[in-house]
Amino acid sequence: MLVKTIFSALLMGAALSFSAAAQTLSPADITAKINEKAGLINEYQALLNDPDPTRSIAAMEVMLESGDAKLQRMALDFGLFSPNKLVQYSALKAFFASRPVLRLYIDGSSVKDQDYFARSIRDLSGTVDNNTRGFATMKVGEFNPEQSCYKHSGSNGCFVRISETEVAINPWRGNWVQLTLNDQGELTGVVGFSPPAPITVPVTN
Repeated sequence: MLVKTIFSALLMGAALSFSAAAQTLSPADITAKINEKAGLINEYQALLNDPDPTRSIAAMEVMLESGDAKLQRMALDFGLFSPNKLVQYSALKAFFASRPVLRLYIDGSSVKDQDYFARSIRDLSGTVDNNTRGFATMKVGEFNPEQSCYKHSGSNGCFVRISETEVAINPWRGNWVQLTLNDQGELTGVVGFSPPAPITVPVTN
């Protein structure tokens, strides 16, 4: 019985040693994996940087529609920070087509009627912090071709309109807010309070 127990222990120890050895990567193994990943990234970047704008935009759109979060982030960043306005527009269009949840940050610190500001944010199911900064999240719905807009999620009202020059959102279903893309990949504009309040909408997946 003792011999059997010792033999079993030896077998278990050998198995654990083999498992540990199998999981240990040598520096050469790690270098090979790094080179493999870097090579793939460079190939994707090469597709996005194709000198033919049509092929470049097509690569970006395919990557945005891939369902792969890493590829989508790479393609979106490429489009948003491109100096080409048509590429930016294509990236924004693909972003809204993915029906994202938008995060709205509205700085109400200068608004005269603070009660009205707070009510307006609560109307969006949002909150106002101690610095009078409003925050709300709103989901983009499907595209309505008849009205050329993305709807509010769960309703037929227009929420987002996009053109090659600007984006407009309609959080309160009646007061459109014009937005432009800044160098940080954010949509910015002002909301029509008195005086107008700055709004920031990060563009993320």
